[in-house]
Amino acid sequence: MGRQARWWDGKANERYWLESTDREDLGSDLRAPLADEAGRDNWRYTLFREASVGDLVFHYDKRHSAITAVSRVAGPAAGAPIIWVARGSYARERRATPTEVPGYRVPLTDYRLLEQPLSLDALRTARPLIQSIIDTLAASKRSPLYFPFELSKRPVRPLQGYAFKLPADFVAAFSPLHAGAGIKIEEPDMPSQLDDVALFRAAVAAIEDAVPAYAVADVQRFRARAKGLQRVAKSLFRREAKADEWTFHRGGREELQFNLGLDYRRDGRRVFRAGIAFSFETSRSFPDIEILIPKVARFNAWMREHPETLSDLTMWHWEGNERSIDYSPGPIPANLIHNNTFVFVGGQQAVSAIDPHVALRTLDRLFDLYKWVEGGAAANPDSVTNIASAQIDLLHLDSGREIDGGRWIAATIRERTLDIYLRHAEMQLRLKAELLSEGCKEVIFEAPIGQRAVDVVARHADGLWFYEVKTCASVRGCLREAIGQLLEYALWPGATRPKRIIVVGQPSLDANAVAYLKALNKSFPVPIDYRQLTLDC
Repeated sequence: MGRQARWWDGKANERYWLESTDREDLGSDLRAPLADEAGRDNWRYTLFREASVGDLVFHYDKRHSAITAVSRVAGPAAGAPIIWVARGSYARERRATPTEVPGYRVPLTDYRLLEQPLSLDALRTARPLIQSIIDTLAASKRSPLYFPFELSKRPVRPLQGYAFKLPADFVAAFSPLHAGAGIKIEEPDMPSQLDDVALFRAAVAAIEDAVPAYAVADVQRFRARAKGLQRVAKSLFRREAKADEWTFHRGGREELQFNLGLDYRRDGRRVFRAGIAFSFETSRSFPDIEILIPKVARFNAWMREHPETLSDLTMWHWEGNERSIDYSPGPIPANLIHNNTFVFVGGQQAVSAIDPHVALRTLDRLFDLYKWVEGGAAANPDSVTNIASAQIDLLHLDSGREIDGGRWIAATIRERTLDIYLRHAEMQLRLKAELLSEGCKEVIFEAPIGQRAVDVVARHADGLWFYEVKTCASVRGCLREAIGQLLEYALWPGATRPKRIIVVGQPSLDANAVAYLKALNKSFPVPIDYRQLTLDC
């Protein structure tokens, strides 16, 4: 019997495949058995034997629920025994173990990480776009499609299997993929440019659905308490937004607003924004921007007091139809406070790969600033300090956040070396893994304590330990930057006192640092220690 006709037969541009796996050696080769557990030929294993030299293989890493890398096929498939263990539910029931079986290998070359992973959450947000691509493909009436993701009543999810085919339109629709494939998208009718508004609406809906798991779920309750409102809005954002390209939180017109929108960079690229903003644009329902002036003063006071807190985010503004360059967050200058100006602080994502959880983590980080601005305190730096001091009382372990490890996976060696925020996040992730393996009962990232947050809090058998992560090049620098923070967290009157405070850094302890810690521990009521954690770039 000859090979079954495929939907991509005779189409030279259909040269994309997807490996779905949890392998640690991504990009070394493709390998799979010649038969499934029942001894039958199964395309979910054997499909890669049809790949041609020069085709591109994207790698879906199950460990991170994202397409993270791409490789090129370097040669034809060749039979070879392989070590294999099935991963499906049937295999789990049989408690399958790795076994040598008849198989095949396809050599790969040119392995590289994508500049930005394409996460499963981003794919779920883009479901309408994916559905349109699959519907068009299905109209060719050649099946099966060998597509790797399930589109059903449930959220988009990977199908069980190892070997899949990716349509060229799918690759073109997502900027992380077509950038990884080296495709230059010019045609105006490509799927990635078909309907940004639909993608934006889907993203807002996905963000709203995920809000209950984040701190910003309390925004409307906070507004009701702070402003004496009788009713609490049921949703965070205005789903009936008057524009198709932006929205802000309910009640936010006269406030520092949580803002989502489609934006343009100065180079013409369109991006999705998520953050906070002041809109100084008057309207019939908002005739005067003067109500925002005291709030801008509070915003500026907070930014002066906490200049490092948001330094990894981006700030920009629009004056009329002119967009500024991106710059580091800071106080808003007086010359921008006039009608027809929009000032924004937050993050950006590719429109074709919006991850709602990335957006919500950004909003969560900005919630303290929002509460300070809208809480009504006097606007001067001393007041900021006093408010912050008054709030440093109890540690809120239930308000910690998760750290996204996807950027480290996708980063270049240069980025891993130079980006201190990337290194800091990866150190937090690795520290958590080490602490859990050592028997800690619970590990929390960024546990709020007043206006700041402890990098890592671990629940050991004897109580809570506070960890402050530093990326300085010397152990002395790490100790200098961390100890003041840790002592404030631990010893300020009314604070939650830990059993131990630990500075975490990459350099190793030297004799002087050991002597310094020994001297400190003679004087302080809470033991201070240092833990080395190295990153291999």
